[in-house]
Amino acid sequence: MAERINAVKTSFFGKGAIRLLGPELQKMGIRRALLVTDRFLYHMDSKNTDYQPETVECRMKYAKVFHAKRHSVVWGGVSQVKAELVLLKTAVAHGPYQHYHLISGVDLPIQTQEDIRAFFEANPDVEFVHFDPHPFSPFNDERVYYRHFFQNIDLRRHPVLGVINGILLSGQKLLKIKRNQDVHFTKGSNWFSCTDGFARYLLTKEEWILQVLDKTFCSDEFFVQTLIAQSPYQDKIYQGPGDTSARAIDWDRGNPWVWKYADLEQLKASPCMFARKFDIEKEPELVHEIERLYAPHI
Repeated sequence: MAERINAVKTSFFGKGAIRLLGPELQKMGIRRALLVTDRFLYHMDSKNTDYQPETVECRMKYAKVFHAKRHSVVWGGVSQVKAELVLLKTAVAHGPYQHYHLISGVDLPIQTQEDIRAFFEANPDVEFVHFDPHPFSPFNDERVYYRHFFQNIDLRRHPVLGVINGILLSGQKLLKIKRNQDVHFTKGSNWFSCTDGFARYLLTKEEWILQVLDKTFCSDEFFVQTLIAQSPYQDKIYQGPGDTSARAIDWDRGNPWVWKYADLEQLKASPCMFARKFDIEKEPELVHEIERLYAPHI
């Protein structure tokens, strides 16, 4: 049976960024990932100067860790896509593996190690990718059909540049400067589990991905869905109970919702393998209870 690898992408997500890139990512992201893999691939934003690879490795009691080449990652920029591609390329080079799982430091497994392994073993050629059920909105049009010039700046922290970016977008619309019109974009969550076959297929499209998505906004939520929907793998997307990504993510109550202890029974009843989003500072009892239920050896 092929081994599996969890490819963990970490990047700046606003106020919680420093916490995710520090000890709590190591505690939540690494320790729980040991539940589902004996190979662990890790990417840390190059802007995090406190990161020490040896600290990660010393925590690995049950798994071997690989470190992907570090890149500076900016929320909303195409650098997020580049980081995922670097992770996937590094993972494939250490493979082949049956599935590659992209998770973050605020994700947790919500099944036992045995159940997660059995689930993926029962679905060896299945792709687990989320698709947004809502129609493609004008806001999403703006994200991929017009140029966002401040790719290396988190506009949430620079509101003046955000205003300038809005003016530039309005000017492009006024002048009808619309690009990528021959691409049918599809959107969903950027966290996925894919087979070795699709991983390699995706990497053959790297040049197209970076060319088409240059100066787009939050395109990590588009490129996997867009490519798989127009590929030979489209009929392999998971259609079982729960979300098609095998991840419990609540978009109805938040963006996404941060799970509370009151949601514990809902999480326990979920058929999904993983869940997000968790906050160990705000809901430590929930995190520890999930650890007790699904990772008593950690």
